[in-house]
Amino acid sequence: MTIITTIGRITKDLELKTSDKGCVYVNFSLAVNEGFGDNQKATYYECTVFNGDAERLIKAKAKKGSLLQVSGKFGTSEFTRNDGTPGYSLKITDAKWSYIPGASSQKDTNGNNGVANGYTQVLNQPPEYYPDGDYNGATNLDNEAA
Repeated sequence: MTIITTIGRITKDLELKTSDKGCVYVNFSLAVNEGFGDNQKATYYECTVFNGDAERLIKAKAKKGSLLQVSGKFGTSEFTRNDGTPGYSLKITDAKWSYIPGASSQKDTNGNNGVANGYTQVLNQPPEYYPDGDYNGATNLDNEAA
C-alpha cells in the first residue's frame, strides 16, 4: 500500500453522502499547485473521506477554496475521455485530513500561496480557533502511523 500526503485546495463545495449500506462519505477533488509564475501547474486528486472524518469535514465548514492537508491510500483509476482516448485519475482514499484555517487564497507578500502561513497558524492556534471549538475538525497527521 502506498500512502500519500499533500496540501491543496478543494475545487467545489462538499456534500455529505450515504451509501446503500449506510456508510457516510464525502468525495471531493483537491487541486495541488506546483511551480511558480508561468511554470505553475495543478495536479488534481479525487479524495474520499469516510464516516466520522467525513462528518467532521462538513462540520468544519470546509468548502470550495479551503486549504487542506490530506493523507491516505494512493491509487489510480482508468477512464475513457469523450474523444475515446484513455485517461487516468489520481485517487486518495480512506483519507485523513487537516483543515488549514486562515490560509489566504491570494498570494502573500513573499509570493507564497498561503500554505506555509496557514500551516503555521494551525500549529500555533489554541483549540478555540477551530469552528467547532475543539480539535475535532483537525487531525494531526504527523502523529499517525502509516
